[in-house]
Amino acid sequence: MDPPLAGVRVIDLGQIFAVPYCTLQLADLGAEVIKIEPPGTGENLRRPAASPGGVNYSFLMLNANKKSVTLNLKHPRGRELLLRLLATADILTENYSTGVMESLDLGHDALAERFPRLIYASIKGYGSDGPWAKLGAMDSTLQAACGQISVTGQPDGPGTRSPATFIDMGAGSHLVSAILAALIQRGRTGRGQFVEVSMYDVCVAAMTGLIANELEGKPYRRIGNRHRTACPSNVYPASDGEILIFCLTETHWRALAHLMGRADLIGLPRFADHAARVAIAGEVDALVAQWTRTRPRDALVALLLEHGLPCAPVREVAEVVADPEVTRRRMLIDSEYPTRGAIKTLGSPLKLGAPSGRGAIQPPPVLGAHTNEVLASMGIAAAAIEELRAAGVL
Repeated sequence: MDPPLAGVRVIDLGQIFAVPYCTLQLADLGAEVIKIEPPGTGENLRRPAASPGGVNYSFLMLNANKKSVTLNLKHPRGRELLLRLLATADILTENYSTGVMESLDLGHDALAERFPRLIYASIKGYGSDGPWAKLGAMDSTLQAACGQISVTGQPDGPGTRSPATFIDMGAGSHLVSAILAALIQRGRTGRGQFVEVSMYDVCVAAMTGLIANELEGKPYRRIGNRHRTACPSNVYPASDGEILIFCLTETHWRALAHLMGRADLIGLPRFADHAARVAIAGEVDALVAQWTRTRPRDALVALLLEHGLPCAPVREVAEVVADPEVTRRRMLIDSEYPTRGAIKTLGSPLKLGAPSGRGAIQPPPVLGAHTNEVLASMGIAAAAIEELRAAGVL
């Protein structure tokens, strides 16, 4: 059976993480993704001058199953070639700063009449029409703007940003949803449309619980790894690492107390329920830590899971990379790249059909690797392609 997006062509002007993650998922669903990159250096994430083998590893992880075509969009002939490609395309994706596409006469308004079936899909930091539209947006700056940093970290320390790019990846996934909805609607109407995801909007959605606290008049304050209404819930020391234990219910607390050999605490008023224990969270955490610190982390996890207690090992990134479950779920997939040798690329969380039926991926492309192929498919002769390259168009 063909993949769901077989026959769909995407012209991808995305860069860094957000749109490339979107188009990685579209490619995994079977779309033909043609990545348009500036000649010479490629898109920003390649960082050829600063990276081993002339290409950044994050770029390699995000760009498997795509074709690379170099086009100088600042050159009129480069824009002309892009327009010819768009005539064959279903979707255009981009995440340039607000105003960049318009300055190249490639904004939605300029393209909509010429390509009425085209789905123009855009990610912007704060949307394209608000007071912050031209403010640069990165995952870190959005963590600050949406309140996430203000609630992360220890109560007696500064707010803390996460080095994980949850917002970029969330925006990319939201754009996939918007594109798929637009494709369904185009199937009914025959017309494409403009779809946009604001990274800031994604942040607001992710802060739902914290915003709910604020609307209830219960503003959240930093409490480190503790939980506001459940205790014990924290990161605890093991003899060889750390473990997170989360006692969501009273049943969990009673089971933990028995495992610790402290069933005597269950009947005491000071430990009677979550509210009582939260009031003495430091004392409760000390009792749990006294028990956990003498036991190996993974043995603790196995014991707690056996008794139905929510927990997880606090793992190093290296452990995640080596986790056979990550490989089994095809979230890190073996591939190769000419200047880096064996590499791993990022898989998609979207799983359709039998995993055993999924084909081999195409390695991430060398810069411009498909330029000749794609232009030749448009009827451009080999000699003309070389002339375009000599003129700085390709």
